[in-house]
Amino acid sequence: MRPAIAFSALLLAAAAAQAQSMSVNKGQWFVTQDIYYDVSANGEAIDIPSEFSTVDECWSLDEEVLIDESMVEMFEGCVSTGVTPKPYGMDIGLSCNFEGIDVDGSALFSVANGRDAFVAQVNLSSLPGEEFDFDSHILMIGHRTGACQAPG
Repeated sequence: MRPAIAFSALLLAAAAAQAQSMSVNKGQWFVTQDIYYDVSANGEAIDIPSEFSTVDECWSLDEEVLIDESMVEMFEGCVSTGVTPKPYGMDIGLSCNFEGIDVDGSALFSVANGRDAFVAQVNLSSLPGEEFDFDSHILMIGHRTGACQAPG
């Protein structure tokens, strides 16, 4: 899977909340991703602009439409702290170290009943006592647009 879509694969979700793994329907998917930052060092604000990206591609493999706790390994420096099933989704706890900065947070995934749409929210915050005060929020919204398009 290409690096640009590696994070997007984490958003794939659906199935019974008790199962601690979920999937969406295979097909052509359009996903938007917004990332927001609030960072300061020693009380001085650091301006990091928000980011926006889109993905429009075919997800036809099982690993492209499946999400479970092991998917956290795609985030270099992160480990899962556990999974909490939710109605139509799951919440995965995260503990990460990014270039010496420890952050904790969660990735919450929710899936539409027909498994053709999802929303994911990832929130990460630095731990108390860190040199940098770091908060980030990622919002991803995806919907299946139909069958996979033939390569052109």
